[in-house]
Amino acid sequence: MGIAITMQSVTFLLYPHMLTSSLTLPLEMLNAADNFARAQSSPGARKRSKLRIHLASQQGQAIETQVGLKLQPNQSIETLTSTDLLIIPGFWRSPFKHINEYQSLITAIQQFIHSNPDMLICAVGTGILFLAEAGILNGKAATTHWFYSEQMKKRYPQINWQKDHLITQSNTIYCTSSVNSTADLTIRFIELGFTRTIAKQVESQFSPEIRKNYDNQLFNDHLNQQHADELIAHAQALIQQRYNETINFEALAKSVNINYRTFQRRFKRACEMSPLQYQQVLRIDNAKNLLRETNLTIQEVAGIVGFIDASHFSALFKRQTSQSPKDYRLAVKMKLFRPY
Repeated sequence: MGIAITMQSVTFLLYPHMLTSSLTLPLEMLNAADNFARAQSSPGARKRSKLRIHLASQQGQAIETQVGLKLQPNQSIETLTSTDLLIIPGFWRSPFKHINEYQSLITAIQQFIHSNPDMLICAVGTGILFLAEAGILNGKAATTHWFYSEQMKKRYPQINWQKDHLITQSNTIYCTSSVNSTADLTIRFIELGFTRTIAKQVESQFSPEIRKNYDNQLFNDHLNQQHADELIAHAQALIQQRYNETINFEALAKSVNINYRTFQRRFKRACEMSPLQYQQVLRIDNAKNLLRETNLTIQEVAGIVGFIDASHFSALFKRQTSQSPKDYRLAVKMKLFRPY
């Protein structure tokens, strides 16, 4: 958490035998975020530049996917000079059958990454194979699709495999285990590259029922936390334990041996929000689980997560998710399968 990223250009790698949905879902989410951002520009303010989206293949060749869609790139990976985010889709079925076909593409990817050391990289599921073959992940944390995790571990023992985590981060390299966890990571990229409000708007449009807490999915190479402030990380853990209680933050600051003003400043610098806002995010995340998985009333959900006033809860819920609790529950329940 703790960083802001530039989000002016995104590149999707195209290759034969790719899983089409691992490209199309983040592509549509990022395009929606860009449309929201440009539509919400203040009158008279400089309009945000349109997000540049590159579809790059080896030598710019068109790619016919396993489902019969023909994708026409607008770049070749060999001539692309830079991008803010590179997304490598997963393979359709086994990645090992075709890896020998991609040695020249792996070399091109390796060269592109080395020439853009600050670029963010997201490898989806078995798409991690390109980074593993290039040696980019040696000594770094990674995850992959559960079905291939043992084979990956045997083939690449030099990688720090985290099969129990759906998302890993090692500096600027992110790996996800599935298309769904890629959707959750894309929401985080939107939050950091656009705004939290826009991220919530996009989240409400794309399958809110599968959204999981990003921090609970993430393994971070650096102390497995989103920042290096150990005292603030300890304070976060204490807030998580008591998220539905009334917390005296001055007393909390004292318990981690920081004066209150310093605590507030350091917490906001590390987490990009105040301690109270952090607690409210935890409350709303837990409320979403209850709305999704139980038939409790809105009033009961509000009380369980720590709100005395249900109207205050509803207002905060809508501010964070762009939906009322009732609308969120309806959106989720309508998508649940029930046998007749």
